[in-house]
Amino acid sequence: MRGNKYLPIKVLEGTLLPVTIFVIWLICSRLNILSKDLFPSPGDVVNGFHEVLNDGSFLDNLGISVIRVLKGFLLGSTAGFVIGITLGMSRFLEKLITPIFNAIRQVPLPAWAPLLVLVSLGEMSRVLFIAIGACYPVVLNTFEGVKNVRSDYVEVGKVFKFNRVQRFFKIILPSSFPSTLTGLRLSLSISWMLVVAAEIFMTSGGGIGEMMWACREYSRMDLVVVCIIAIALVGFTMNFFMQKMEMFFSFWRLTLKQSR
Repeated sequence: MRGNKYLPIKVLEGTLLPVTIFVIWLICSRLNILSKDLFPSPGDVVNGFHEVLNDGSFLDNLGISVIRVLKGFLLGSTAGFVIGITLGMSRFLEKLITPIFNAIRQVPLPAWAPLLVLVSLGEMSRVLFIAIGACYPVVLNTFEGVKNVRSDYVEVGKVFKFNRVQRFFKIILPSSFPSTLTGLRLSLSISWMLVVAAEIFMTSGGGIGEMMWACREYSRMDLVVVCIIAIALVGFTMNFFMQKMEMFFSFWRLTLKQSR
């Protein structure tokens, strides 16, 4: 009960700024301070949302984007996990691959889009674009997690004469997992941001980003705002659940240590 004592206050603090922005937006639209062609009123946005919700285009495009993000995230995070573990466990590969990896990481993500368009892989081009961005944080956080495994844990493994596989599954993987989970949370957030860029750069595949761009072309700013709000809410929800998962595993790991 004590932990939930200040929960209403925290919720109020979290909603204070959005409510303030909404009230200012509403007042400005009522007083015609802002041009409706550039800044639609809340009522216009609600009407636009009902319009695209009724014809099914909004949910269809949002579903395409979510599935696309999950594909890119799974591909990129899996590759990032393997690379991070490999670099962390092998000094030779760390010295060999790290300079190349750091050089590639400096390339701005939008710079990959023209290359992927030229390759003409269709849907796979969009997924790869997302996967490239999703890979980096998982590599870096997994690598740091492996390198920061406590030396006394490694010594215990030597005492029990663990082989390389046993050392990985019983010491390195559990110890580095919290850092890897942080990388996964960042990776999912980046993936969701990149899907909009992928759908704008590589059109004809559907998605919330392409829908938003098409609405801009037709000067439907009310629908552009609908898409922006949807992108923000879905991204917030993804990050929220990943944070809860991160907290759960951190709490579980701490409880496990205390029980020992």
